[in-house]
Amino acid sequence: MLVGLAGDTGDLPLLLEVRKTDFDTACGLSEIPEPGASADELQQWARELDESMFGTNPSDEPVSTWTDLARDQGMTDLARVTLIRELDSIFMDQSRLRRPKVPRSLATDPLDWLARDFEELGDLPQALRAQRLYAALQETAWDRASAGYTLARLEREAGRLPQAADSLAAVRDALATPGDDSLLHWQRVNLGRFIAEEHYRLTLALADAGRPEETRALLAAADAVFGELSGNAANGVRELAERTAARVREVN
Repeated sequence: MLVGLAGDTGDLPLLLEVRKTDFDTACGLSEIPEPGASADELQQWARELDESMFGTNPSDEPVSTWTDLARDQGMTDLARVTLIRELDSIFMDQSRLRRPKVPRSLATDPLDWLARDFEELGDLPQALRAQRLYAALQETAWDRASAGYTLARLEREAGRLPQAADSLAAVRDALATPGDDSLLHWQRVNLGRFIAEEHYRLTLALADAGRPEETRALLAAADAVFGELSGNAANGVRELAERTAARVREVN
């Protein structure tokens, strides 16, 4: 778009090469003028692309646009401070998450990307803040289970093993008493695999931390979840399950 705005028709071969990169660019840049077009036609295309995809007001861009740019340029402290302010503002006013046309429904995606961005920046405490609230606000059993095992993973990676065990217990509660039909097939898909994997990884962490009773208890829970899996979901976890069982035998 920026190249097109310059209005140099000598750049058209370059733009057309970019359009050929892959299927997405072929679709997204399908309106690029063909060779022989005038400078006015090139600039008109660029202005229309700018208006439809970007706009002219930087304040219209989501915060993530600027924090991603700052992180990519090595300005991690600036990105982190901006993200903390964004997370603080949501904690102070959760009504910001309400959907304008469905006020009783929440759009919790901002918390999800905040947790991911903090994790990428290596700030696990802030990632945990965002993920805890994200998990607490989920409405379907599937979303509660998915957010819960991610929360457990972050807690494990932060060394908060008892909290991680509690988060996985909440995940198992969601599986056992979902309250809706969103988890009808969790045993057959990656969600079930990921939940089982996190149980075994936390079991290994507890064993390494010298907590034998908690290790044995969580291994039993992990095996129960694993026993529910079917097909490829179970096959994907089997090696980790066997390695964890061997490690727990060493602890005993």
